[in-house]
Amino acid sequence: MTERSAVEIVELSASDVELAADELAQLLLDAHNAGMALGLTGPLERERAADVWRATAALLDPRDRVMLAARSERSLVGVVQIVRAPAENGSHRAEIVRFAVRGDRRGAGVGRVLLEAATERARELGLSLLWLSTHAGTDSDRIYERLGWTRMGTMPGYSVRPDGTIAASAFYYLEL
Repeated sequence: MTERSAVEIVELSASDVELAADELAQLLLDAHNAGMALGLTGPLERERAADVWRATAALLDPRDRVMLAARSERSLVGVVQIVRAPAENGSHRAEIVRFAVRGDRRGAGVGRVLLEAATERARELGLSLLWLSTHAGTDSDRIYERLGWTRMGTMPGYSVRPDGTIAASAFYYLEL
């Protein structure tokens, strides 16, 4: 565990995700309540959020799709996935997806520790480039540059926020 954020980072297996689907669902619900879609439209109910994680569990693969979780006092307080590009000529890169920190733990360093762990795991996978997108003009948008990511730009009308509005997304990359 790190002293600063008092979390342990663990890699979740498919069975781990199945067992923790309800806790993971809370992370998605917290994100939606804060206006972050994480790829899902609103309204988002607990059972649908848990089902999303159960479906994700079936996709996990230790070489191509990895899920890391932050645990604190036996509770999941954050999660991030590393998803290798499926294109043959893109196997050196991956997307960071469904990066979420429990609402009551935001601002405590959990996100930084999770992203650092994801970066290290990506290196272990032989990746040399990570990328992600996030709603532009939000707290999550502003944090990535502080963490060393490079903003590529913004695409208008890229995604739908939980409240149904169409929003621009900012795109970031990190060379490993």
